Amino acid sequence: MSSHITIQPTEFKNVRTGEKTLGYRIYDENGQTYDNTWQDIPNNDMDVLEKVLEAPSDIAGDMFDFIRQNKTGIYIGEEYYSWRRISKILLATA
Repeated sequence: MSSHITIQPTEFKNVRTGEKTLGYRIYDENGQTYDNTWQDIPNNDMDVLEKVLEAPSDIAGDMFDFIRQNKTGIYIGEEYYSWRRISKILLATA
């Protein structure tokens, strides 16, 4: 796995029906997954991180395990958050 993991809060749009859903994409150089079942997207990035951690997919769970094991940071949108900034949230959900 890579150390460049990104969570991207996302509005998904079905191009055929126009239906819009909310959620996130999470990805790195080796994998990606998404969830489009959110009712809203938090404005605060730490709230986004907590919301993703509530029910991560297997792929997202593996990415979070990598972050915990290597004590690395994560991008949320374009903003990078160091291990020091996110560690309490990630360790509380391990």
